[in-house]
Amino acid sequence: MSSEVSILNLILDSGTVAKVVIVVLLIFSIVSWAIMAERWRYFRRAQAQSRHFLAFFQSQRNYNQVYTAASKWPCSPAAVVFREVYEKHASAFSPRDGEADRSREIDQDLLESVYRDLRLAAHRELARFENRLPVLATAGSVCPFLGLFGTVWGVMTAFLDISTKGSTNIVVVAPGIAEALITTIAGLAVAIPAMVAYNYFVQRSRDLGLELEDLATAVLNILQLRGRHELV
Repeated sequence: MSSEVSILNLILDSGTVAKVVIVVLLIFSIVSWAIMAERWRYFRRAQAQSRHFLAFFQSQRNYNQVYTAASKWPCSPAAVVFREVYEKHASAFSPRDGEADRSREIDQDLLESVYRDLRLAAHRELARFENRLPVLATAGSVCPFLGLFGTVWGVMTAFLDISTKGSTNIVVVAPGIAEALITTIAGLAVAIPAMVAYNYFVQRSRDLGLELEDLATAVLNILQLRGRHELV
C-alpha cells in the first residue's frame, strides 16, 4: 500500500510535461481496453453465429430457406455475405428452363458476377471486423515513444537539478530519475496489451477471411453443379 501511495505521490509531484504524458497514456489505455472488450464480444458472437449458419448452410439444399434463416445470425459475417449475394442472384440458386445450348456461356457470366459480389461483400465484412483495430496498432507503436519522451525529459530535469543545486547526492538525483522511469513504465503498460490484442485480432481476421473464401467456393460450386445439370 505504501508503494502505491508513493507512486501516486510521485505522479502528483512530477512536472507538467510528465503529467501531460501520463494523462495521454491514460487516455490511450482506456480507449484501448474499451476497444479490446468490444471487439472480443463481437468476435465471440460472430464466431458462434457463423458456426451455426455454416452448419445449416451445409445441411440444406433449399437455399431460399438458407436465406430466410440467415437473418437469425446478423453478427455472422458468412450469413451477411450469403444474404447480400442471394438478394442479387436469387434466380441463380434455382435451375433455369430453356436455352440449354447457351446455358454454359450464361453460367460463366453469372459465376463471374457472383464471384465479384462475394468478394465485395467479404471485404465489407472484413472491414467491419477490423474496425477500430488501427487504434490498437497506434497505441502499441506510439505509447512507448511517449513514455520515452517522458523519460528523456525527466532525465534532463534531473541533470538540471544537479546543475542548480550543485550536488550529485542521490536525494537530489532520485526524484527526477524516478519521474523519468514512471513514464516509461506507463508507456509499456499501455503498449504491450494493445499490441498483443492487435496481433490476436488480426489473426482472427485472417481466419475470418479464410472462412469467407470457403463460403465463396461452396457457393460457386453450387452454381456450377446447377449449370451442369441444366446441360444434361
